[in-house]
Amino acid sequence: FIVGCGPAGIAAAIDLQAVSQLKFIVFEARNRVGGRVSTDTTIFGINTSIDLGAQWLHHYRPENPLRPSI
Repeated sequence: FIVGCGPAGIAAAIDLQAVSQLKFIVFEARNRVGGRVSTDTTIFGINTSIDLGAQWLHHYRPENPLRPSI
C-alpha cells in the first residue's frame, strides 16, 4: 500500500510501477491528488488560479527557532 497521493506518494507509485511487477494500491483521503499542494480558483473571488503550496510550519512551540519571525 502507498498512503497518500501527494508528491512522495505519486513518485513512489511511479517508481514501483517502473521497476517492479509488484501490485500496489495508492490510498488518498481527499477527493484530489497533490497532498498539501493545490490550485484554488475561488479563494479571492477572482477568475484566476492561485497555487497553494506546502508551506506548513510544524512544531509551533516556543523553542522553535522560526517562531519569532512569524
